[in-house]
Amino acid sequence: METDRDIAFVDHLDVVPADDGWTHDAFDPQVIGDIVIGRGSLDNKGVALTSYFLLRFFKEHDHRFRHRVRILFGGSEEIALNDIKWFVANIGAPYQAIVTDGPFPVNNIQKGLLDVDVELPVGPQLRGWHAGTATNTVPGAAAITLTGVDESTVRQAFCQSGNIAPDIAERLHINATAQGVTIEATGVAGHACQPSGTVNAIAVLTTALARSGLLEGRDLTAAQAIAQWTKDSYGTGLGIDCENAESGPTTANGGLIIPANEFAEADKVLGAVSGETSEDAIVLHFDIRYAVGQAHEQIIERIQAQAEAAGGRIVDILNDDPYYVQADDPRVQLLTATYNDVLGCEARPVAVGDGTHARFIPRALNFGPEFHADHVPAVDGIDLETPPFIAPGAGNAHGADEWASLKNLKTAFVLYALGLVRLDQYLQ
Repeated sequence: METDRDIAFVDHLDVVPADDGWTHDAFDPQVIGDIVIGRGSLDNKGVALTSYFLLRFFKEHDHRFRHRVRILFGGSEEIALNDIKWFVANIGAPYQAIVTDGPFPVNNIQKGLLDVDVELPVGPQLRGWHAGTATNTVPGAAAITLTGVDESTVRQAFCQSGNIAPDIAERLHINATAQGVTIEATGVAGHACQPSGTVNAIAVLTTALARSGLLEGRDLTAAQAIAQWTKDSYGTGLGIDCENAESGPTTANGGLIIPANEFAEADKVLGAVSGETSEDAIVLHFDIRYAVGQAHEQIIERIQAQAEAAGGRIVDILNDDPYYVQADDPRVQLLTATYNDVLGCEARPVAVGDGTHARFIPRALNFGPEFHADHVPAVDGIDLETPPFIAPGAGNAHGADEWASLKNLKTAFVLYALGLVRLDQYLQ
């Protein structure tokens, strides 16, 4: 080595919970041809192993780098990126980080990340309600148990009254239980930063509840508000929708509901500070990825106005400003050229809504490992299409039947090998 400065691949090993809808065992990986199915296969364990074998390859071939090369494996990326925040503050940042948790060729823009928790007062039916599995996941399932009504009344309200649109009604399942009548809503889960093709089960359920005639008072007001706010994944119902050519549209995922009296404990995990909460209330969490150039203060003002109109309030806010590296940065150009040289195409740096470790590492770059048809042209040797044995709408990161292509990871290995050698030669 000619310098003590380091180049570090940054991966993470933690995963989000496995929501409903899996047709394979989420934590017992299954290999079908070149496809690996299992939670974390795409986000982010597949490429973590690729990074390991990359360094092992160079060691076995006795390649001499100018810089020290290492891997950092994160263990708390999915929860507010707390792992890298601690590492940078207590150990120190790598001289040059290559974060492998996004799309090829180079992701040079990430939208701002804004977590907002809204408390809403509720009545007896919504009190104690839990829905969703993770703040950054579009929920694929949501359920609630109503008391004081019989099954026939609920079926009449949801399925036969004509108040609920067929596309909503077909996603509802009603069953009598010892506690009351349970209504389950089925959606399509996925990552909050890539909501296209997903269906928010909380939106489905609250839309049905608000139109059923079964709720009244604060329960009805809360259901109507949530249904309006979550009616799409782009903040239209909150009045915060925004889009520009540089970073694409703002996204807003109302993906997690917990009782307000449990919120303080959950808040410790989210790392924010809240005021006192009411036992007769629920808290809805919004994961918002806002466009570059959009002011997060204005987003907060609009959500606060919406919350107050429904009798609620904001109880927590956590903001991370957008991540941005100029497209003409020589390092961005070097890695983009590496991608194009290997695959024989003319891809360009891309903007996404992901929140990766790169936000909290000075000078960090995002380089793969995912190949998205939205960002890169189709080339031989890359799997861009969902395998036929994965159900429509499934298979994405944070969704059911998450999958990764071994063929794609092998191509990523080549890209990382060449990119690392070139970057090692370029950097001081």
